[in-house]
Amino acid sequence: MKLLKIAFFCALAAIALPAQAATVTMDLTNTVPGFQDGFVNSGDTVRADGFSLTFRNIEANGFSYSKVDSDGTWFGLSAGGEITSVDLVFGVDTIVETYDIGFGLGTGADTAAFQISGANGTSGLNSLDPGGTYAFDMGTIPVFLAGETYTLTNNALFATIAAFELSSPQSPSVVPLPASLPLLLAGFGAIGLLRRRRT
Repeated sequence: MKLLKIAFFCALAAIALPAQAATVTMDLTNTVPGFQDGFVNSGDTVRADGFSLTFRNIEANGFSYSKVDSDGTWFGLSAGGEITSVDLVFGVDTIVETYDIGFGLGTGADTAAFQISGANGTSGLNSLDPGGTYAFDMGTIPVFLAGETYTLTNNALFATIAAFELSSPQSPSVVPLPASLPLLLAGFGAIGLLRRRRT
């Protein structure tokens, strides 16, 4: 009877497994198509495995474009063509999980950070200080909505963002069938074997 309960529990657990959201790395260096000329121009779009991000209305200390190199897309307040603010448009509903800083230089007394705001909220302050991978603070934004315009601003003296790690919002009721089906079949198989053994 104990084995029957275990088998039944396994079958139920297989049905209730939550879906795991896959993450995609969106490269923001000069190795991606559109950025290979060394510049980010208004209208440029970066793509990665079904995700897209379009840059619009670039303000870069008097320039309408920004620089990009192997460290990433340039952001900052110095007068070298770094983005001070830019409008971003996501191609699909998107959650930003993490981001990579290629290089970061603060503003002195303040911590260098960037923030993204739009119609459905404002992100937290996300650090632009020296290189590394950081968790992205979505703040009050539950998800970046496809086709909506979001404005990124920053207070760094100079920094580069090399990549965003993105995922799609998942419904909690979604169950990946290939991952749960073997467990479900094993549970029912065990129940069948135990019943057959008892008779």
